[in-house]
Amino acid sequence: MQTALSVLVDSVLITFVFALAALGLAIIFGLMGVINMGHGAMLTLGAYFTWFATTKGVPFVAAVLLAAAGVGLIGLLLEHFIIRHFYDRPFETLLLTWGFFLISTELIKIAFGTDLRTVTNPLPGAAHFGSFVLPAYQSVVALISLALIIGLGVMLYRTGLGIKIRALVQNAEVASLLGLNVARAYKLVFVAGSAAAGLAGALISPMLSVDPYIGNIFLVRSFFVVIVGGIGQVLGGTLVGSFLIGGSETFFALFSGQVVAQTIVFMLAILVLRFRPAGVLRAQ
Repeated sequence: MQTALSVLVDSVLITFVFALAALGLAIIFGLMGVINMGHGAMLTLGAYFTWFATTKGVPFVAAVLLAAAGVGLIGLLLEHFIIRHFYDRPFETLLLTWGFFLISTELIKIAFGTDLRTVTNPLPGAAHFGSFVLPAYQSVVALISLALIIGLGVMLYRTGLGIKIRALVQNAEVASLLGLNVARAYKLVFVAGSAAAGLAGALISPMLSVDPYIGNIFLVRSFFVVIVGGIGQVLGGTLVGSFLIGGSETFFALFSGQVVAQTIVFMLAILVLRFRPAGVLRAQ
């Protein structure tokens, strides 16, 4: 019973970590249809910004907020000068964001080298319930992830801005005819997705060693999360996809090595997409 509860809690925690990592991609890909191959680089930049700020004496919370704002600014520049000219050409946006990923990775290597960096865990403790241990920091990250998803849901479904964004997703041409500034809305969504990716990298950085490829760990998983959950299903799809990819990986890792568990999960994801090509929560 204790083992089952421990596995369940670990699965829930990793689900929300994966949801946090995938949220920025879900916003940009799900709402705009832009395949942002630079998502992993944005995660990496968020982690490095946090590491750099904390080494300069900036408190961790402030460093995280600065990292999210910094990556959001980079996303704004990327969207304004490049991406906005190719919204109707998805293959070109894929190549352009992949180019952003490659250039960012090389610039990070030049600026910081390839040595592993560490960000001090601001909450190193854990809550003990008998033999069951609940990591404090990972639990806080899970709560932050849940709060972000709920906040995004409130914004999309309970505010005028959210109505406009959903109208844009359903039919951009009609939304434009009704007076919506499509260019401004796209810019807002892209910057929000970029900032979310930077925030994810910042919050995840104390859990892993920071290196130029830290974002690669989550890039493929984030795409699986978004596609398996259902493209356009930013809230429920992200949570369901994160549980199927992250939570089930935790379960299978109990009976096999981590690599074998990841292989099983990716095979299951492929099976899901074979029978539900539009995703678990996407209407057929």
